[in-house]
Amino acid sequence: MLTKAIHHLPFAGAVMGTVPEWLHLIPKGTFTGDDGRGPYHLKNPAAVIAASMTAGRLPLDVNHSTDVAAPQGQPSPAQGWIVELQMRDDGIWGRVEWNDSGRQLMTERAYGGVSPVFTHDKAGTVEQLLRAALTNRPNLSQLAKLFQQETGLNLAEQLRTALGLPATADDAAIVAAATTAHTAISTHAQLRRALGLADTADGAAIVAAATTAHGAVVAHSQQIAAIATAAGVTAADGAALVTVLAAQRTNAGDPAKMATTIVELQTQLQTMQATTGREKATAFIDGAIKGGKPIGPLRDHYIARHIANPADVEKEIAAIASVNAGGVKPGSSVVLQSDGGGDELTAEEMAVCEKMGQDPDEFRAHKQGPAALKKHQAEMAKKKAA
Repeated sequence: MLTKAIHHLPFAGAVMGTVPEWLHLIPKGTFTGDDGRGPYHLKNPAAVIAASMTAGRLPLDVNHSTDVAAPQGQPSPAQGWIVELQMRDDGIWGRVEWNDSGRQLMTERAYGGVSPVFTHDKAGTVEQLLRAALTNRPNLSQLAKLFQQETGLNLAEQLRTALGLPATADDAAIVAAATTAHTAISTHAQLRRALGLADTADGAAIVAAATTAHGAVVAHSQQIAAIATAAGVTAADGAALVTVLAAQRTNAGDPAKMATTIVELQTQLQTMQATTGREKATAFIDGAIKGGKPIGPLRDHYIARHIANPADVEKEIAAIASVNAGGVKPGSSVVLQSDGGGDELTAEEMAVCEKMGQDPDEFRAHKQGPAALKKHQAEMAKKKAA
C-alpha cells in the first residue's frame, strides 16, 4: 500500500531578484522530516523519476492548494510546472517552467521553501513524486537552502554555468573543465604578448594577428632566399649570407667596386629569372603541342610571348581546340584544294589557319619562302583589282 507524504523544505539556488530554474525536491538516501515523520528512503532514484514523469509535467502550487483548496472547490492555480527531474549528488532536483505569477513570487522572495508531495510504501521507500508547493514552513532541512547566503548559486552551480557543463556534472568534471579553460587562457595570454596585442584581445584578434605575422615571415623568407641566391650562398646558411654581406659592406668605401658588385648581383638575378621564365615557357608550349594544340609552326612565337606574359598566353592556348578532339592525329597532312600547288599543310597548320583566320594558301606561300609569299600576295591583289 502506498502512502502520500507532504513535506516542506527550503529553496536552493536563488537570491534576491533571481528566479531559480532548478529546485531540490527529494533528499538522497534516508531522511526524516523535522516534525518526526519518516524515516523515508530514496533507494531507486531512476525508478522514482520515471514513475513521476509519466504525466509529462508536475504542478507547483502555493501551500498545497491542489490538495487542500481544490477539494473544497476553491482555486488552486499552479505557479509553475516541473518539466524535468534529475538525480544529483544530494538527491532529486526538478526543473521548473514558471508562469508570470510564480516568477513574480520568486523575484520578491515571497516564499522560502518548497514542499514535495510523494508516495511511499509501508517501509518508507519513496515511490513517486506527485507535485510540490511553495511554502514558508519547510520540514526537510536536509535539502540545500535557498536564502542562506546572499552570494547566489553555490560554487558548484556557478562553475557548471560558467564552464558550460550540464547540471549533472560532478566535481571531477568541473575540475577537468576548469583546468582546460585555465590552460587555454594561459595560452591566449602568451599569444597576446608574443603578437604585441592588448590583454583584452579576443580569439578572433589573436588569429588575425597570427595570420598577418605568418604572412610577413613567409615574405621575409622569400626575400632572404632571393638575396642569398644573388649573393651565391645557400639561403638556409644564415652565417654564410651574413659573411658575404659584411664583406660587401666592408668594400662599401670603394664606390667603383660596390657599383660593380651591385651590377653583378643584378645581372645574376636577371639571368636566373630569364632562364627560369624560358624553361617554364618552353615546357608549357611543348606540352601543349604534345597534347594536340595546333601551334607547332608558331612554337618560338608562343614561347617568346609566354616569357613576357604567361597568363595571357596560357589562357589563349587553352581556348584553342586540340586536333586530337577532332579525330585527326598530330602530324597528318591535309591536301589543300587550291591551284597553288606546292607543299601540303599538316592538320596542325590547318587548325592554326582556321583559329587565326588566315588564308591557307597564304600560309603555305609563307612556308615556301619570301618569293612565293610575294607572288601570292601579287595574285591576290590582282584578283581584288579585277
